[in-house]
Amino acid sequence: MFPLMAMLRAIFLLSFLVIVPWTGLEAATPAPVPAAPAGTPAAPAAPEEKLPSVPTPEFPAEQAKLDDWKATLDRAETVLRSSAIPETTLSYMRDRATEVQSGARDLIGTVTPALNTATARAAELAPTEKSAPQSEAVLLERAKLRAEIAARQSLMQQAKLLTVRAQQTLDAISGHRRAVFADSVLRRSDSLLSPAFWGTLAAGIPSTSGRLVDLIADWAKLLASQPLRAAWGLLIMAIVLVGFFVSPWRRWQTRWTARDPEVDPGELRKTGSAATIVLAGTAIPGVALLVLYQSLMALGILPRGLDLIVRALFFGATFASFFVSLTRAVLAPGRPSWRLVGLPDQAAEGLVSVAVGIGLTIVVGMTLDATNRVVFSPPELTVASQGLITIVIALLFMAALRKMASAGTDDEADESAAAKRSAWRLLIPLGWIVAAAAVIGPLGGYVAFGRFVSSELVVVAAVLMSFVLLSQFADAVIATTFGFYGRAGRLLRQMTGLRNGPVRQIAAVLHGLVQLLLVALAAFVILGRWGINTDDIFDTLAAAFFNFTIGQFNVSLSAIFGALIVLLIGVVATRTIQQWLESRFLPATNLDIGVRSSIRTGVGYLGVIIAALIALSYVGLNLQNIAIVAGALSVGIGFGLQSIINNFVSGIILLVERPIKVGDRIEVGTRMGVVKRINVRATEIVTYDNLSVIVPNSELISGQVVNWMHDSFSARLSVTVGVGYESDPDRVIAILLEVAGSNERALKVPEPFAILSNFGADALEFTVFFHVANIGVDAGAANEVRLEILRRFRSEGIEIPFAQRDLRLRDLDRIEALIRQGASSPGKREKHAGDSEAPVKRTGKE
Repeated sequence: MFPLMAMLRAIFLLSFLVIVPWTGLEAATPAPVPAAPAGTPAAPAAPEEKLPSVPTPEFPAEQAKLDDWKATLDRAETVLRSSAIPETTLSYMRDRATEVQSGARDLIGTVTPALNTATARAAELAPTEKSAPQSEAVLLERAKLRAEIAARQSLMQQAKLLTVRAQQTLDAISGHRRAVFADSVLRRSDSLLSPAFWGTLAAGIPSTSGRLVDLIADWAKLLASQPLRAAWGLLIMAIVLVGFFVSPWRRWQTRWTARDPEVDPGELRKTGSAATIVLAGTAIPGVALLVLYQSLMALGILPRGLDLIVRALFFGATFASFFVSLTRAVLAPGRPSWRLVGLPDQAAEGLVSVAVGIGLTIVVGMTLDATNRVVFSPPELTVASQGLITIVIALLFMAALRKMASAGTDDEADESAAAKRSAWRLLIPLGWIVAAAAVIGPLGGYVAFGRFVSSELVVVAAVLMSFVLLSQFADAVIATTFGFYGRAGRLLRQMTGLRNGPVRQIAAVLHGLVQLLLVALAAFVILGRWGINTDDIFDTLAAAFFNFTIGQFNVSLSAIFGALIVLLIGVVATRTIQQWLESRFLPATNLDIGVRSSIRTGVGYLGVIIAALIALSYVGLNLQNIAIVAGALSVGIGFGLQSIINNFVSGIILLVERPIKVGDRIEVGTRMGVVKRINVRATEIVTYDNLSVIVPNSELISGQVVNWMHDSFSARLSVTVGVGYESDPDRVIAILLEVAGSNERALKVPEPFAILSNFGADALEFTVFFHVANIGVDAGAANEVRLEILRRFRSEGIEIPFAQRDLRLRDLDRIEALIRQGASSPGKREKHAGDSEAPVKRTGKE
């Protein structure tokens, strides 16, 4: 935590050091010189100085690169003027434009230092009004520098122009891709509600069926002509299928994915089991189908065209296995303790059934698409198959949304379950809208749009479930690894000496980074289907990280990040120096603890300020620009931060003037304690009740403070005691002086003395005074003296009286008569007593 707090302190110190001095900078800035009156003739212009003629420097290598990049962009701009551009061509042009932009920026970075050097030299040689005429050598050098500056500026301008053109080319490529995507999604087709559409479809079915039958017949002829290869193919298929169900992989899957409903697992075991289910449920069938497909292709028993259908079937089956396995892993039907989301059992089982239906529909849809392409189906058949598959998927999603919505109303009394489902319930209304659009699209003649929406529903569902699984799995792994007994946490504590708190903070930061990475990955997967190229996103993020413009200001996040690293290194180095001073150097000196604390604090302030200034110089921030902002904010800062600045300045005064210091015993108001730490804003005082009192520094400067240890640690203590009026005062004073003088903590010089301080109402009051060497250590001497006085007084027979009061009773004769009268009539008292006891007895009987 200390580097973070030190960085915040550095930012505060920097703002104070920048704002306070620069608020007066505007006042110190000289006023502009007033313009000359209108009638005053203008001063004659200085004649232009003639420099020797020198040849212009040439940079053939750099110019050749610029010419080549210009030709590349010219070709790309020519291609982009056409309407139909293949995706491969767009990708190639984008790569070339990116290379041009990167190369131009590198060239600018190479030329800029040399240009700055030449400009600085030319400025140094530039004549002034009072300078003597320059020699020919100086004029020649100035001419050479001016020619070099012009040549390098030409390279810079060309490179900047190419950078702009390259960015415009990249934007044009991205725009073309978005336009193609929009055209493909919003392409108009026949409506599924049109009777003419179904009539045309029915007319084209016989020819399509014939071509499909011919394809199957050709495959049968191929198998009949190559019986050995066909037998090998069937054998491989049988081996793959048998191995899929009884192989060690399946036993491994069963062992690692078994989830006992009666067990309440930990987070790592629960999420690890879910991840294993997804991995096994996807990898095992995927590998089996891949081996089967490659074996059939290697044997040559799949004719041309049929291989496309089989490949689509295998791809669809693999994705369906992944989708169903992911749903089972996350929802854990019948096992609520293993479930990763807050849903009841009935809803979880229903959603798994819907996921199975969606997976089968996807397999059928991908197989139909490949079949339509292979047999050259008419457009109506392709539209009909895609539209029907889209509607089926949308209806299945509607069923899933209905189950999720009903799950939220079944047990609303369960607040914890409702809280877990709140995030999912927010997606239900949006899901209904999207599913309805997927149904309306094919019915309205926009099959491509409906198909895109339905496929996007499947992708979003898979991405959300994957995010939930990976997020919880990463959280469990980090929590377990960086826990107190975790391997990484134990290693960090052993190697770096960190405590458990900083290790947990490192784990929290790592968890946040992983979550951010998962969110970015999910966004890339979803946006990748919207015609947005991931390269465009990465380039935009890279440009924003290294340099982006806000108005007339260039902001570089990389420079800011580097400045923060420099500031962190400076703060850590400062803390290291402080620790060395506190533990090694200062204890070897004769300085008291207060001076040591002031030196350590001052070194900390100085180091943080230097680190902040170095960080500002790394960013390249011009402090003169800060003065303008500081002038505008000075009034607001004066009112809003007046108390903070006051406490900060007071803290500096406390460290320099040292009216109090660390270790002093002070009294502030009704509080007494020891100064523990003097910070930037406040001072920490620890009372003798072990309470920490935070006192603003301004109160210690402007208020009254009693410092028992300001100039000297020595202090005078006093003990007051009362004795009876019959006691010998000389003997009492002698005992008091003897007791105080015999105490080991009491100083002999100045010697103790005692006085009769007061004639009290109940006793003669004596006070003995004595000095101690260190009030911070010897304050308990007063208690020791009191105890010894009590023992000596008891042994000497000297009474320490209690409070005594004399009471005077008025009408004493009348009181005595009443007492005698009451004592002479006992019979009446007994009668009154019997009357009072009778009701009690009756009450007891009742």
